[in-house]
Amino acid sequence: MKHETKQLQKLRGIGEVLAKRFFDAGYDTVAKVASADVEDLKKIPGVNPRMLQQIVTQAGVLIEEAAKSRDEKIGELKQQAASMKMQINDLAVDVRDRFKEEISGKAGCKVEKEIRKFVLSLEKVEGKLESKVKKAGKGLAKAESRIMGLAEGGLKDIAGKLKKARKSLKRV
Repeated sequence: MKHETKQLQKLRGIGEVLAKRFFDAGYDTVAKVASADVEDLKKIPGVNPRMLQQIVTQAGVLIEEAAKSRDEKIGELKQQAASMKMQINDLAVDVRDRFKEEISGKAGCKVEKEIRKFVLSLEKVEGKLESKVKKAGKGLAKAESRIMGLAEGGLKDIAGKLKKARKSLKRV
């Protein structure tokens, strides 16, 4: 309950006591306050009727800002995922060029398999971006930090790091 009242306290004119009264009256989120009728809010004890229209307007502005920032975050995450796909494609080309003889061996097959799995995991995360923004952001950031500098090292090293990066995406 404290978290919800803290959200309500972001509105100017609503303190700790008034936030609790709003909560008890059923207006436990800023969205509910934004969509509330001013006449219904007047029934809450201790509310300044002259401030109600401002409170409802503020709540609407907060909701719009939250939606806007969420859409911006989703756009950034989509760009990050596309960038990672390009990095993995570049890595595949680099591995093919650097390890021409070894690519047909066991380690080469493992790297190719990990690249395919990583791309599939990345596509799954892209599909979940709308619903799991925060978790997807954390997973993408962790995976990106793990694929940095993958070009150095041998085939086994690359396969192991790709696997760790893929597992951070699987947690989304």
